[in-house]
Amino acid sequence: MKDISGNNNYLLLIKNFFVNNFRNLIFILVIILIIFGSFQIYNFYNTQNLKKNSIIFFNLDETNEKFLSQLNQIKENENIFSILSTLKLIKYNNDNKNYEYSNELYKEIIFSSDLNDLYLSNVAAQASYTMIEASYIEKTNNYFEDISSYIDKINDNFDSYFSIKMELQYLLAVCEIDINKSEYKNNSEINDLYEQIINSNLISSSVKERLKKIHEFQIYK
Repeated sequence: MKDISGNNNYLLLIKNFFVNNFRNLIFILVIILIIFGSFQIYNFYNTQNLKKNSIIFFNLDETNEKFLSQLNQIKENENIFSILSTLKLIKYNNDNKNYEYSNELYKEIIFSSDLNDLYLSNVAAQASYTMIEASYIEKTNNYFEDISSYIDKINDNFDSYFSIKMELQYLLAVCEIDINKSEYKNNSEINDLYEQIINSNLISSSVKERLKKIHEFQIYK
């Protein structure tokens, strides 16, 4: 009898709990449904938006007058096509020698995007080579600070990128000397860097060959 009475009391407590908290429970369930529904709508919207961006991106035509506006439209979305469209904008501006705007776009990707180290190193290296070339073309030292920060972003723990990073450090140093019309031959800092690269077992032979040619040209020009 005690067990039956105990069970009845337990059931009564449960019943009273639901009766007394019915409105609160309904409210909580409604909130859960709203959150779940919103999440489903958000996912659906993102999926549809990603599909839309992919269709636009892969059908882009540079001869179309809407080419740049479409690229900028995709660029504003926070997905993989935003990064791809930014890289395409960079290429377009590089081809048209609009390096100042390209440099700003490089900054957006390198310092604002959540990229893994390998991809970031790739973009940072590309930006460094491009802006060193731009410095020669425009005969300006305006990009040097940015280039240095791009080089710092290259992760030299990746084997191939150690050589690339060292090469870029040397190329930037040479570029600074040329643009500022300084003397290479008696510059101990750059010559020490050159010797460090040439004597390193970690630097690829192709990089060493390229830098030897530059070094000899700078010495005997």
